[in-house]
Formats: sequence, structure tokens, C-alpha cells
Amino acid sequence: MKNQWTSNLTGMVQVKVIGLGPERFLNDCMRKGIPLRNVKKSGTNSITFTIELKDYKRIKNIPRKKEYKVYFIGRKGLPFEVRRAWKYFGFVVGVVGFLVVLFLLSNMVWRIDIKGASPEVEYKLRKDLTAMGVKTGASQFTLPRMQTIQKKLQDDNPTLTWIGVQLNGTTFHFEVVEKHIPKPEKALSPRHIIASEEAVISSMFVEKGKPLVVKNDFVKKGQILVSGIIGTEEHPILVPAVGKIMGEVWREEIISVPLDTPFTVLTGERKTSYYIGTKENQIKFWGFEKNKYKSFEDESSSYQFKFLKWKLPIFFSKKTTLESEKYVRTYSKVQAAQLGKQIGKKELMKKLSPDAKILQEKVLHESIDNGKVNLRMYYKVLEDITKTKTIVQGD
Repeated sequence: MKNQWTSNLTGMVQVKVIGLGPERFLNDCMRKGIPLRNVKKSGTNSITFTIELKDYKRIKNIPRKKEYKVYFIGRKGLPFEVRRAWKYFGFVVGVVGFLVVLFLLSNMVWRIDIKGASPEVEYKLRKDLTAMGVKTGASQFTLPRMQTIQKKLQDDNPTLTWIGVQLNGTTFHFEVVEKHIPKPEKALSPRHIIASEEAVISSMFVEKGKPLVVKNDFVKKGQILVSGIIGTEEHPILVPAVGKIMGEVWREEIISVPLDTPFTVLTGERKTSYYIGTKENQIKFWGFEKNKYKSFEDESSSYQFKFLKWKLPIFFSKKTTLESEKYVRTYSKVQAAQLGKQIGKKELMKKLSPDAKILQEKVLHESIDNGKVNLRMYYKVLEDITKTKTIVQGD
């Protein structure tokens, strides 16, 4: 006899026989080879039992006696459930389809608001957003992360001081702060121009004031280069000295370069897995292959589903495993020293003004200690040594 769950899949029919001698009908069924289940006597002249759906036609073809009658009183199993469900199929499909469409529409972009931008800047921003795929009707699943959008807009629009990005439901909100032209400077008070460093004067350009030094003069830190006092001794006139003096200055840098430098590179091989679930518990549904990389780095991103204006506690996550390889770069003493010179020059340029230039470099001392090449560098730099000092009455 088949298991109960198998019979529920194929379907079962409940039969009731009422009258005199209903056992004779049972005997006829047994002779036809029809298996009977759950045979019960429900009264003095009444018997109920269950047959499989496939035996329904066979049992109907058995001749019945006048002394009893056969009734089919019940049906159960998957075929009958499917038939009952089919009556409501259109309604169920409509509801499910409506929810699916509503879910998809809730995770699309339907509006982009930009505040604080002039018409020209707003036009440029909308054009840049369209190039990134951020436009009306776009699926939020395919959009870059908001940090990426913000950085891209900031880099492509140098006229912006700051731009904020926020996604509320199906609307992107952008807050823009534009750079404004600075107001005209206030009238300058009388002042001298003094030397900010010990230097040898290389060039001078004086707009206002009285020069006290000339080219190739050696000046000390704090020495007056351009006086803000002009006129005669009897009738001095105080003015704000204005000018630019370039001088040659010596600067020192200490650099250490290890002979063995470990570093990591990506091979380009990657494995991507996708997860869905809550923030704490997520189930992987794609990318089941095992991580075969000996050395790797992980990158991950997640997206929270929304329904209308509400955020659902369900997240779609992407995890990318990037294969990496570790290497050790070994330098000779000469190579490490050469690299140290380059590093020293870069570090020095970070401290200097944009118009400064390195004219000459010199290694004062070179040594090897604990696997590192140590350099003491001196640089001859051409830079602006202009500094102002307010003239106090009585000086």
C-alpha cells in the first residue's frame, strides 16, 4: 500500500455505502482489485471507506444491488486543491502581480531635486547624473553608491564647494554649495615687507614701498626688505608695502628607505557572491564556489529594499573576493638612495608654495641601519620669502 503523502498527491475519494448488506459491495471491489482504505462501519447498514482517485471510474462501473446505494461523500488531495485554487487563479495572479509591480516601482528613481545651484550649474549636474545612470525611471539596484555619486560630482564640478546626496524613497535630493567670488579686500594698513627665512635675494618686484635690499643680497629672518615709510625724514608717509621677493633658501629633509619593501598587487581574478536577508542574518543565493585564493581582499556593498516610502528590513548584498599576491621588492643601496631622493623631493614640495622651485639638492650624510638607507638631504629652493609686518606708530 502506498504511503499517505503519495495518495494525497494523486488524490483520494471517500465513499459511503448505505443499505442492506453493504459488505457485498466491498467484496465486489476487492474482486476487481481496487484497494480500499480507512474502512469503517458508520451505522447498522452503513459503511465508509476511501479509494484513490485513479480507481474512481473503476468503482463506478461495478454493478450495484437494489438493496444498497453508493454515495461519493468527500474528496481530498492535490488535484482537488489545484482545481479549487484555479477558481481564484485570476485574483491571486492579479494581487501578486500588483505587489510585484509596486515593489519594482518602489525601488526606482522617480524624481531628482537639486537645491542651492544656479540654473547653469543645475543643468551641468543633471547632465553628469544622466551619464552616471541617475535619471528618472532608473532602477536603484543598478546605481552607484551615494558616496561614489557625491565624489564624482565634486571632482567634475570644481566650482562647487560642497554637494550633499540623499535618497529618500524614490527621490534623490542634492544640496549644493557653490564657490563665491571673494569680496574685495579691505584697505591695507601701513606695513613693511620682511624676510620669512634666511635667504639670498634672487628677484624683486615692488609695487609700493621703499626697497632696502637688492638682488644677490643675503638677508636674515625678520629683516625689512621693503619699507612702508616713504617720503622725506621731515615729511614721512606711511603706506602698505606691496611686492613679491623671491629668495634662495636651504632646507633639510631626513629620509629613510627600507631595502626590503613588501607590497600587495591584485591579479585580476575575482569571485562574486550575492546575499539576501536581514542585516544580521543573510543567505547566499549566488556564487557558491569555494574561495581558492591563498591571498585575497574583500569588497562588499549592500542595498536595502523599500516598499513605497518605508524601508524594509531586507538587504541585497554583494561581496567580491579579489585575488592578491604578495611580493617583496628588494633594493640595492644605490637604488634605495635614488628612491630616497625622489621621496625627499616630493615631501619637500608638499611643504612649499606652488610657485616654489628646487634648484639644487645635496646629500649631506648617507648610512645603512636596521635594513634601511638613511639620507640627510639639503635642498636649495627658490621660493617667496615675503612676509608683512604692521607699522606701529612710533617705530
